[in-house]
Amino acid sequence: MNFSQQGPKPKRSPGRPKRREQEGSTNEFILKTASNLFMENGYEAVSLQQIAKVCGVTKASIYYHFENKAQLFTAAVTAMMEKAQSSSQQIMQQQDMPLYDRLVLLAERKLRFPHGDFETILREAADSLSKEQMESIRRSEESIHDVLTVSFTEAIEKGEVRPLHPLLMAHTLASMLMLGNREVAKEFAPSPSELAHDIIHMFWNGVGLSPESRSEEAQD
Repeated sequence: MNFSQQGPKPKRSPGRPKRREQEGSTNEFILKTASNLFMENGYEAVSLQQIAKVCGVTKASIYYHFENKAQLFTAAVTAMMEKAQSSSQQIMQQQDMPLYDRLVLLAERKLRFPHGDFETILREAADSLSKEQMESIRRSEESIHDVLTVSFTEAIEKGEVRPLHPLLMAHTLASMLMLGNREVAKEFAPSPSELAHDIIHMFWNGVGLSPESRSEEAQD
């Protein structure tokens, strides 16, 4: 047989790389859908069957990507936190914008997507999560606070804000923004933008009439 006259070797099928891309996109879609359902309805109220139905896949497909509900919850919430951290960092690193305006922009972004109370949802899921899974979620949550802590530390050094504890400032602002997840928020402001401005104004200026008010009350 004359091997020199053989045609070119057939190309390898691109099936595997394409399949990996499909699996990756399916995984991301499941995570996004699951995080939305968990944050809107809580842990117990959401089943894997429900997630599969909303995703348009079978329950077996969910199990192909995740071992159980606890693993999916951890992965979904962690992915959500990582996106929030990235978005927050992108906003807070805009040094050409005053800190106050960056905080308003951050608040508007957060208040546009209200969800259930995270601590309540996490307490509901706690019995189903391992210690490692809980720690993973907490680390992701703290990474968002870290972004604000760094910004507040820089602002203190520049004399833009009072020299208070940066981490306390970060947690205080985060707690104030949680108001956007409550129905009562609509009574304060008709839109996320207006509520964002009101919350940041209160955070920035406090509620005291003047810095001397507290000492005067103590003397009385």
